[in-house]
Amino acid sequence: MKAAVYCRVSTEDQEREGTSLQSQLEACLRKSQELGYQVPEEFTILETCSGLTLDRPKLPQLRQWVRDKEVEAVIAYTLDRVSRDPVHFIILQEELEKAGVELALVTETVDSSDLGKLITYIK
Repeated sequence: MKAAVYCRVSTEDQEREGTSLQSQLEACLRKSQELGYQVPEEFTILETCSGLTLDRPKLPQLRQWVRDKEVEAVIAYTLDRVSRDPVHFIILQEELEKAGVELALVTETVDSSDLGKLITYIK
């Protein structure tokens, strides 16, 4: 089974002071092994961009892999690495569900029930 890894920081400062792209990548790759997924290097996205927009340089590639069903899962470090905007997160989550692609997070569990979606939106 193949997965894609998506790692994001908002600014160069966050890269230096917070959870770096490299540390996110390492944690996501460990998670992929735990879940039994292979992550080819070409299915790894590292980007420095705001999570408040869907207009990110590398996000369209991830979305295309999902639409084309090239991956069975997308792995990210936390929910806010996927999106900082709850409406955008719901859009992305719906795309994943429609394609039958699992969203796995390193630091939390994704509950795709209606109640789980509501709680995620509130977060």
